[in-house]
Amino acid sequence: MKFEEKIYNSDNLTIGDITEKTTRARALIINSNQEILMCYSNGRNHYEFPGGHLESGEDLSTGLKREILEETGIELTNEDIIPFYAIKYYCKNYYDSGKNRLVEIYYFLIYTDLVYDTNKMRLDENEIRENYECKYIKIAELRDILLTNKKTTKETDSSLDDMILVCEKFLAKNK
Repeated sequence: MKFEEKIYNSDNLTIGDITEKTTRARALIINSNQEILMCYSNGRNHYEFPGGHLESGEDLSTGLKREILEETGIELTNEDIIPFYAIKYYCKNYYDSGKNRLVEIYYFLIYTDLVYDTNKMRLDENEIRENYECKYIKIAELRDILLTNKKTTKETDSSLDDMILVCEKFLAKNK
């Protein structure tokens, strides 16, 4: 699969320096009403694209399909999945662990009018505790919502910066 990518590597680590890796797959699920499906955590006041960590032995497509089913109840096929963008972080001494971690986040485009189905969703305990829900947002409003969310969320990581970057790449591609 080919992805345009953004790499963050301020310590100039090489792949040989990496001692552990984590991979995530996320989706921009777009319907014919020009809406994008977002996941929202009421407990953290935080939006995110649906998806998550790959499990051991999973490839990107398999992990993405599993995560989308768990978080939205939407069942995808490989034909639904279009590679879009990747962000990679080379992290020296990741959170003072003594380990160098490569964090890879792969984004896919999915064009479908299938709607989320709460009866098929399989949220984990953390998602249930945080009142996790799916929301459709007009694509034209997404960037402003993410920028506002960055100011109001309880999150301190870079995930909203990543989503804003991916949103801008998507909007530029679809002018």
